[in-house]
Amino acid sequence: MKQLFFLTFVLVLSACGASSPKTGADRDAQGCIASAGYTWSSVAGDCLRLWEAGVRLQNAQDAQATASAFVIISADGSLTELFLPQGEPVVLNRTITPDGPIWKKGDLRLERMPDGWFLYQGDLLIYQAGNPSDSSR
Repeated sequence: MKQLFFLTFVLVLSACGASSPKTGADRDAQGCIASAGYTWSSVAGDCLRLWEAGVRLQNAQDAQATASAFVIISADGSLTELFLPQGEPVVLNRTITPDGPIWKKGDLRLERMPDGWFLYQGDLLIYQAGNPSDSSR
């Protein structure tokens, strides 16, 4: 009877230890720690926290939506990497227009205008962000 109790006790302890990974033990192929909020950006060539390094775009179709899209801009501005709430990141290439820069790939178009950022899928505005207020005034 004591042996059965001991065996059960050992099995329970080993099962508990196996199901509790430590924070930081989840590095991806590039070395980013997802549990600490880091995501690999191919445009930046580094692990980033999107909400710290990127431009946050809010859902333009549903004001109650809580999921945001994020944009990371390359150092020279020629590329942006778009992180949508679903799917893989998408790298867009810049074109300069009289109205401002536009980054495109397929049917996605990101516009940087004087009044903010606008992401279109085809002709439909799907995400947007206003310019941050100037706190130096």
